Amino acid sequence: MRVLAVFGSPRKNGNSARMLEAALGEFPEGTEIRRVYVAEKNIAPCCATRDCQTLGYCPIEDDMQQLYRDLEWAEIVLFATSSQFGDVSAPLKAFMERTWPLRGKLKNKIGGYVVAGRRYVESSINTLHAFILRHNMILGGRGAIGYGYHEGDVENDALAFEDARKMARRVLEVYELIYGCGESPATGVG
Repeated sequence: MRVLAVFGSPRKNGNSARMLEAALGEFPEGTEIRRVYVAEKNIAPCCATRDCQTLGYCPIEDDMQQLYRDLEWAEIVLFATSSQFGDVSAPLKAFMERTWPLRGKLKNKIGGYVVAGRRYVESSINTLHAFILRHNMILGGRGAIGYGYHEGDVENDALAFEDARKMARRVLEVYELIYGCGESPATGVG
């Protein structure tokens, strides 16, 4: 099982990161997990030239080139974001917009997410749902939301961690429904 954990918050150890780490703790031993902190990456915004449609790849040379390979490698993609001005963080939004060249290549991968915010996180949830569904990925549950404004606030929200773990368990159930006890077509491992 191959999991790409995409940490979208500007804070590496912020509230949403803590929630996603709790979720990752639910995956069985032997799961390959790659962690990506998008705020630490050099990701230019999409230029909307649509060159990727004719070229078949994004011509912008930055850290997204490796992240494209990571996304194709993964069977499960989990997102963590703080709700910034009512939506996903700017680094995560740039990452998401730059995945247009991968359309069709993320089909049937399982997606999940956690969001930390003070209130009004609906737009963040909508953005994550739209991303997962536009790439024809499978939404693995309803996600998890935690209350967090200042760093560490989410530690006082036990339900946030419980829901993050539930999201991970649901993603694992969906994975089992798809791959059963047989071999995963992507990894050749049961």
